[in-house]
Amino acid sequence: AWKAKGIVAHHRRNDGGIPWTDFDVEVDPLLVPILGAEDASEVSIQNTLTINLHTMFLAFYKPTAQRYKILYEKKAFPSDIYGLQSQAKLHGFDPKDALIPLAPREGEYTLRTEDILAKIQEEKDSIAIVFFAGVQFYTGQWFEMEKITKAGHEIGAIVGWDLAHCTGNVPLKLHDWGVDFAILCTYKYIN
Repeated sequence: AWKAKGIVAHHRRNDGGIPWTDFDVEVDPLLVPILGAEDASEVSIQNTLTINLHTMFLAFYKPTAQRYKILYEKKAFPSDIYGLQSQAKLHGFDPKDALIPLAPREGEYTLRTEDILAKIQEEKDSIAIVFFAGVQFYTGQWFEMEKITKAGHEIGAIVGWDLAHCTGNVPLKLHDWGVDFAILCTYKYIN
């Protein structure tokens, strides 16, 4: 299609293929059962993971003078950390103050759910967003997403997930768990 049509194939194709601008209409429903979405209205294929992180934070991160912090796992994927730092700066906050990187206990390699829930309670008045990976890329830890989402909501925080190492790898029920937003990529476990 590119050879014959070039950029025109974005809008119309004579080879029976889907125009590229409408490709997501065919793909979104395929992700519904993988993500545990209610229907295709909860799914949108677009951009890259980091661009989507920024898009979601621009939509959901509404910090105030008191509630502006972002809780995340200390060994988050590097591009996620850079995105979180830039979002804090964009909103006028020092990342050293606005970001709460949660590390495992001394001598341990994974975060205990009880420690995540305790940190949410400890910082409950200051957390705007809880943002973790569904599956931590470095350790392979699958976070207890439902429990963490519920705990975040109980303190009035938005809860988002980076599902890059999760989608197609573990069962997800994002709609049932009440997840506010999630970002993902399709080229890893569902390629």
